[in-house]
Amino acid sequence: MSDDETIPFYALVFDFDGVVLDSATLKRQAFADVYRQTPESQYRAVVAYLSRRGGQPREVKFRHIEEHILGKQTNEARIQELCRQFKASVEERLLDAPHIPGALEFLSDWQHQRLLYLLSATPEQELTAIVEQRQLTPYFKEVVGAPPDKATGLRNLLTRHQLAPKATVMIGDSYNDYRAARSNGTLFVGVTANPAESPFPNDVITIKDLHALTHALTLL
Repeated sequence: MSDDETIPFYALVFDFDGVVLDSATLKRQAFADVYRQTPESQYRAVVAYLSRRGGQPREVKFRHIEEHILGKQTNEARIQELCRQFKASVEERLLDAPHIPGALEFLSDWQHQRLLYLLSATPEQELTAIVEQRQLTPYFKEVVGAPPDKATGLRNLLTRHQLAPKATVMIGDSYNDYRAARSNGTLFVGVTANPAESPFPNDVITIKDLHALTHALTLL
C-alpha cells in the first residue's frame, strides 16, 4: 500500500487551537484572566465553564459568563469590550505557542495529496493573521473563521467546495467540533492530550497528537 492509499479520504478539515497550534489551554487561561478580579467562587465557575466549552465563538462564551455565571444584564457594547480585552491578552501569546506534536510533519506530507482546510471559532480576520504569522497559510486550501458558528461554517465549506461529507474528516479537540461533524455527516477524529478527560463519546477515535493521525484515519 502506498502512502497515498493510507488515507482514503479526500478532504481533511482541521480545527486550529489544540489541533494545529498548542494554544487551547493558553486561550482558556486568557479568558479566565479577564475575570481574575471576580469573587473566587465565580472565578472557579468561569474556569469550569471554559474547560467544557471549547470550539465556541468568544462572544457566546462571554455572554454566557456574564449572564449565567455573574448574573449580569449585558449588551453588545459590553461583549465587544470583553472581546477586545481578550484579543489584546492572547495575541502575543499565540505567536510563541508551540505546534501540536506531529502537526507540521502531517501538513507538510499531505498538503499536495489531499485537500486540507482550517476551520476555527476564532474571528476570521484574527485567524488569518495568526496563520500567516506562523507561516501556516500554504498548507490550507482555505482558512475559515467565525462567524458563523462551526457547524454552519463546516456546512458552508462542504457546499462551497462540493465536498462529499462521507469523504471528509473533521479533526478537532472539543465536543463542539464533534457536534459540527455529526450535524454535517462528516467523519471525525478527536485530539485529546489526556484520554482520561476526553470530551468525546467512547466510540470516537482519539489521538494525543498528530503523530498518530495517519494511522487514526485508516481506522475510520
